[in-house]
Amino acid sequence: MKKHLIFIIACICVCLLPLIGMAVHPTTTSTENKVMSSFPSLKAKDGSLNLDFFQEFEKYFNEHFAFRNELVYADAKIQTSLFSVSNVDTVTYGTDDWLYYTSTLGDYLGSNRMSDRQIYNLAHNISLVKEYVAGKGSDFLLTIPPNKNTLYGEHMPYYNSYIVDHTHNVDLLTPKLQELNIPYADLLELFRNEDEVLYLKRDSHWNMKGAVLAYQCIMDALEYPYMNYTDLPVTRAKNEDGDLNRMLYTFYGEKELNYNYEIDQKHTYVNDAKSVEDGWIETEGGTGNGTLLMFRDSFGNTLLPLIADQFEKAYFTKEVPYGLESLMEQYNPDAVVLEKVERNLSEYINMPPIISPVEETENVLKASKAITAKDTTQAAESAATISMASLDYDFNYYTISGSIEESLLENETDIIVRINGKYYNAYHIDSNDYEVYIKKENITAYPVEIEILTKNLNDYRVVQTKKINEGELLP
Repeated sequence: MKKHLIFIIACICVCLLPLIGMAVHPTTTSTENKVMSSFPSLKAKDGSLNLDFFQEFEKYFNEHFAFRNELVYADAKIQTSLFSVSNVDTVTYGTDDWLYYTSTLGDYLGSNRMSDRQIYNLAHNISLVKEYVAGKGSDFLLTIPPNKNTLYGEHMPYYNSYIVDHTHNVDLLTPKLQELNIPYADLLELFRNEDEVLYLKRDSHWNMKGAVLAYQCIMDALEYPYMNYTDLPVTRAKNEDGDLNRMLYTFYGEKELNYNYEIDQKHTYVNDAKSVEDGWIETEGGTGNGTLLMFRDSFGNTLLPLIADQFEKAYFTKEVPYGLESLMEQYNPDAVVLEKVERNLSEYINMPPIISPVEETENVLKASKAITAKDTTQAAESAATISMASLDYDFNYYTISGSIEESLLENETDIIVRINGKYYNAYHIDSNDYEVYIKKENITAYPVEIEILTKNLNDYRVVQTKKINEGELLP
């Protein structure tokens, strides 16, 4: 009986240790990219009793209990060492201790392959952005860092038998970009032609040598002069703590080798940015390539110092969706670069950059004007929808959007929106939706007369019309 009591007391002590230990060793830092919660108050902001106290305390405790990071690390080591699996949903544990971002699994298996219509829509949206940027007198470039397992899938665990399509979305997109004459820095082809592994084993990104290679590809595609760093002295140090390494093993994972280039950087931060991780960074002091505006993600962290040195002024942002028009009006860049990793390509057809729509020329749309009168019966029978409201991301714009039946859309059908007599190319959203952003200051006549047309080559068809009175608009 005494032994049983000792055992029970010992179990209770072990269970209470994370709570009691918070008095002397609370967890104050996290490898997750979020702000840790504060201890909840017993009172709500209005002075009443906080009815969510216990729910908030549970969240606080789960983030701050003593030895949290150490326990997570111990569990991860047991799971990977004994069972070769990850204990974290966001990380896939591969062979030879390779780590992959789980969100890329659908791309790797081909299970989320875009339809031919979606691939065209993606390229179409980018072409509208290119046309807008070029119309403002700026150079344009798109680049897509490949997913790690697109290039180095041989270390993925036991998934080969589940692959449904070996063709990746970026493989299908590339010829469409060429067909639409979209300036493109093809990083996928670049890295596939390299025999050396240029991504980190425990990180989702390329190593520094890969970053330099990608930087050179981008500058070559822009056709701007740049500093070539391949001949600089390079050292290697085992000091890289990869993002996947931290997700899985917290602060105690094994670091890996990375390259270090001895670069005498010229640029400086203008704003109060603390590191390349910041969402908005302004730089100055680079060489004489003018002004750059670059929309980027975490792959841009290692590109930023290299590229910033090549421009007198540069602006780097991680915002989504891209507030492209407002930033171009503010900074008047000489070049605009869009960089987005392969796994997030669908954002271009779900949250396209915010720009005023590209207006169609009168000559191109003579056919559409001619059929408007005779096609109203077809339009009335169509189930296409039209709505108009303030844009959530920027209240300076209205968004005109809706859906068109799939039966009216071929793989490369364009969607045209007429607003008060002017015709605009619409963004294609997902498979059969459309969207146009228009500044509120440009809507001066009510009711707003809207007409939706489909365009197949030179064949135009009105599919829906609608009049919207000023009082029907959301603020």
